[in-house]
Amino acid sequence: MPTKPKPTPLKRIARTLRYTLAFLLIALLMLRMTNLAEQLAYWPSRNSFTTPPAYQDITFQTPDGLTLHAWFMPAKNIPEGTKAPSILHAHGNAGNLADHESFSNFLTTAGFNVFLFDYRCYGRSDDQGPINRANLAIDTQAALDALITHPDLQQAVDPTRIGILGVSLGGPFALSTAANNPQVRAVATVSTFSSWQAIAKDASPLGPFLIKPGFDPVDSVANLTQPYLIIHSKDDQVINFTHAVTLYQAAESAKLTAALHSYAGDHNSLLQSTPNARQDLIDFFKSNLTKP
Repeated sequence: MPTKPKPTPLKRIARTLRYTLAFLLIALLMLRMTNLAEQLAYWPSRNSFTTPPAYQDITFQTPDGLTLHAWFMPAKNIPEGTKAPSILHAHGNAGNLADHESFSNFLTTAGFNVFLFDYRCYGRSDDQGPINRANLAIDTQAALDALITHPDLQQAVDPTRIGILGVSLGGPFALSTAANNPQVRAVATVSTFSSWQAIAKDASPLGPFLIKPGFDPVDSVANLTQPYLIIHSKDDQVINFTHAVTLYQAAESAKLTAALHSYAGDHNSLLQSTPNARQDLIDFFKSNLTKP
């Protein structure tokens, strides 16, 4: 019986490459199908923190049975016993609400209540996942409902004057919540992205393959009815300024009352380091929320 010839080195290399590519393709498909790539992008922190004396700890429930934690940051410089306009703050990715307080606490001095909450698995909120965009959208809607209806807030919150602020990762959830709740009177996003696949593509050419579409900010903008303010740094090294331009173009196409304000600054400290950005945000909410 003739002996089967041994494969040449070139054929062995070709076979190894085929096996390797097949393995990589299967791995990529699994990452996409299980949403594991998206889940790996979240950086929640459960580090302990102290609630400042001026803030009120609030807990509330999600429709799927989780308990989430928030800080109610009461408005300053208003007559005692007055119900104030209120801003729901959907914060960014890393850390917990204690790390994001400075992105919105200045609004209280301007006469706004701020409701800053932690998504599931963040801070003192229930540590039950999975963390994904659908669940974080559920959490943001639950936070809006709590801001408007929580019994401990009834004496302070005017439910007819509600705005939403989404910072970075919080932008998609601020926009989708505003689009689904026309009683919200104004929405602003700071340093946020236009779509999940677009921000994934910025990170890697394979990004759009690994991340599914859905809950995309640009789609939510098309369904808004409220005035919309976009704040973004032209120097942003995390989320490119082109995302802000895309969101603004979507707002123009939807014929919204919209504005894009650009500044110099870093992604993680734009509001803290740019007084004009803080003032523009204050002026936007004042123009849309201070009148009954």
